[in-house]
Amino acid sequence: MLLLANSGSFVRIGELVDGLWGERAPATGEAVIRTYISRIRRLLSEHGLGWAISSRSGGYMLDPSLFALDATEFADLLETARQERASGQISVAANRMEQALGLWTGTALAGVPGEAAERERFRLERLKLIATQELLQLRLDLGEHAEVVAEIPLLIEQNRLEEPLYEIYLLALYRSGRRAEALEIYRAVYDLLGKELGVSPGPRLRVIHDKILRADADHDDEFAPAPWAERPAARSPQGSTLPVGTKPERPPDGQFVGRGTERAAFQDLLRSRGERLGLVFVRGPAGIGKSTLLRKLADDATAAGRQVWHLHGSAIADARERLERFAEELAGVSGPVLLIDSFEKLGDLEPWFRHEYLRKLPGNAIIVVAGRTGPSAAWLTDPAWSGAIVIRHLEALTAREAAALLEARGVDPGLRRSIVDFAVGNPFALSLAAEVGRSMSATGQPSRREAVRYVVDNVLALVAGDVPTNLHWWALYVCAHARHTTEDLLGAVVPGDRAAELFDWLRAQPYVETAAHGLDVNGVLREALDHHLRWRDPVGYERMHRRIRHYVMDELLRDVRDPHACVAVMRTIGHLRRRGGVMRRYVSSVGEADVRASGATPADHDELVTMARETHGEFTAASVRFWLGRQPGAFSLLRCRTSNRLRAFMSWLTLRLPEREDLEADPVVGDIWHDVSRRMAVPPGAHIAIARHLICPSFEAKPSPITDVFQAWMMRGWLHEPGLAASYLVVANGQLWRPLMDYLGQYELECVGAEYPYAIFGHDWLADPPEEWRNHHLDEELWAESHPNLFLRQDDAPMSEE
Repeated sequence: MLLLANSGSFVRIGELVDGLWGERAPATGEAVIRTYISRIRRLLSEHGLGWAISSRSGGYMLDPSLFALDATEFADLLETARQERASGQISVAANRMEQALGLWTGTALAGVPGEAAERERFRLERLKLIATQELLQLRLDLGEHAEVVAEIPLLIEQNRLEEPLYEIYLLALYRSGRRAEALEIYRAVYDLLGKELGVSPGPRLRVIHDKILRADADHDDEFAPAPWAERPAARSPQGSTLPVGTKPERPPDGQFVGRGTERAAFQDLLRSRGERLGLVFVRGPAGIGKSTLLRKLADDATAAGRQVWHLHGSAIADARERLERFAEELAGVSGPVLLIDSFEKLGDLEPWFRHEYLRKLPGNAIIVVAGRTGPSAAWLTDPAWSGAIVIRHLEALTAREAAALLEARGVDPGLRRSIVDFAVGNPFALSLAAEVGRSMSATGQPSRREAVRYVVDNVLALVAGDVPTNLHWWALYVCAHARHTTEDLLGAVVPGDRAAELFDWLRAQPYVETAAHGLDVNGVLREALDHHLRWRDPVGYERMHRRIRHYVMDELLRDVRDPHACVAVMRTIGHLRRRGGVMRRYVSSVGEADVRASGATPADHDELVTMARETHGEFTAASVRFWLGRQPGAFSLLRCRTSNRLRAFMSWLTLRLPEREDLEADPVVGDIWHDVSRRMAVPPGAHIAIARHLICPSFEAKPSPITDVFQAWMMRGWLHEPGLAASYLVVANGQLWRPLMDYLGQYELECVGAEYPYAIFGHDWLADPPEEWRNHHLDEELWAESHPNLFLRQDDAPMSEE
């Protein structure tokens, strides 16, 4: 078989040994090969063909002129049919193709053992499949649409990932008047390719889909199978691992956006042509665009004159064999480029790859490895690789890049904002939502709700991957719903006693970030998980929300004092209240309060008065001086952790029956007590609390981590301070904070004739107690549509609060 398959070519003995036995070759393999050749020659001599096999040192060659092969006849008929089609003889070409396929009577080389036979069998079977596809296309050209529709599902069942079959199927359905079924098949292909390979359909299938949407798929010369000469060989000079007759799927260049930093760094490697091996790790969660980037790097390397070998994710099963073959082909090549995708699937091969394989490659090779987790600790601690590894973490696309991608894909401008906001820069989610959005725009189908669920399900399947148990799913839901997830939070929300196990499992996931305040699921996965649970299990969703809310506002907020913890609590509360309302606008999203909290000592008094004077003038400074004398323990200071510089301070005054002198010394407090007097009779043992001074010179005009601390301290008092009858707060920038005060149920005092530049807000905790106040917006928190709202047209979107 090996000699026939290589007729006219010299076959080395080593190739014959590998073809028969592979890694299991006996020590006497070469001697056995010579014995076999001798026996074949003896058999051929009986027919007068003893000289058909010629030999030279180290190998043998079979004279092709002495034999007729059905495989050769098949290839000749196939080529003739293509030429006839090119000349417009469609019917003749179809007959010729049927004649070629008629030579097949079963599986190629059935029963022939050995790795070489398997490779040749694969090559021939691929040829047969390609010829079958071309015959089906010819039959479409002849108008046999219904017949093709009837026959092709069986082929697809046997070749589920063969995109050209789906191209033909869509066209046949459309031309048979079954447009809706064609669109449904396209949706099923989307689901299949995303689930199996993590990719979207190739450009040819997308073009057909677009034309069907526009009812413009009646003329499809552009969809005809590419000529054989344009298809790559089984092992191209670039080392492609794709089988004969397939093409790598890649979007048009206009649809590749972003990744300028990564491509620039790769270009530097290409230009360097150094003598040291270049090793780059590209890491990032599923769907972030690693595979697409690798394809683009392959284009860049080819354009730079480098030879490229690319191990795709679909070839992981036989990765070692393919890598070994690459090493042989790379020998003697100057500056080759090896790209390896889905490296996390090669865990068992990693030590061999690091210790042995890379040593076989040319010293000036460039290796780019893409995976979800990046290099292991063994790489980073190995002295042999110290300083030689470059790690690139792929971030989400920026909003501008995401919008450019949607524009390149032809998405309705009215849908772009909602898709960009939902996808949070994840290229897979952007691409999937773009295609679904285009279908909605063109046909009105499916409904927005169905489309959202389709996108969410596929995002979860790819990005979250395999989740072990239902309890682990709940841990994920909690991590997405809460802003920061700790082991204690999991223990309070998820049933059972497995919080430690679930926390450790979450930490190990590539899509979970370890932040200062706990674990965080960010980006599109957070949106997808939250949306998925809301419609899948609304009762469970509400129960989870209430448990997280109770833990944060009771357990955490009651004891919060440290500024870092205050920031984390407020960000979680803002996140829980992100649906509707304005809370999230008044909580910082980045940065840390790099400060420590302390009380006021006599040595601090002058410094506080000076800051108050410089920030708000002498009126406020006089008030600070007065209350430092009356209630020094009411003041809380925030100082820089490193320099000890005063950054901000707050006072939380307590009033029961204030003296006239107090009210006259500070007119603001006088106005507040007047409001108290006309609203209520303060019960015995109860008191009034006033956030009288909120002094923050650096952040008077916007929320910040420091104003987060102030809010946490005030909210702790509102909810957990015993005996609190009413509370007030005094702010310098009333226009800024007024929407938040309204949302929090704080009424504004009308201080007629007041000359001070403050706004005063208050709340009656006897009329609206904490246990009721805290639930004012619960339904809105749970069920209001929040931004982002996938596939919500910009024309229909609610007015932005910002």
